[in-house]
Amino acid sequence: MARTKFSELRNDVVARPGAAERLAALRVDTLEEIRLYELRHGEAISQAELAGRLDVTQGAISKLEHSDDVRVSTLRQYLEALGARLELVAVFDDEDRRVPVHLGRDSAA
Repeated sequence: MARTKFSELRNDVVARPGAAERLAALRVDTLEEIRLYELRHGEAISQAELAGRLDVTQGAISKLEHSDDVRVSTLRQYLEALGARLELVAVFDDEDRRVPVHLGRDSAA
């Protein structure tokens, strides 16, 4: 059975008409859907280390990372502990408009 190198397969896919555009769109979709634990892994921070920064248990971090519904304030604290800041944007698809959203007194800072 003949084997093909991954790099050759990739080059074949990229060479197809419209491939660059489709790959760029998929890359954007992937970045829009990144999970909290993927952000944490990207920063090379363990759940235990992040829990220490937030003064919560490692189990609380795990629960948060697997939750389908997270409070904005909790998400903000989690991201700040990773060294990031939370920015909220309202997206109006029918008008192709993006509007920054500020919640509370301190969120505009």
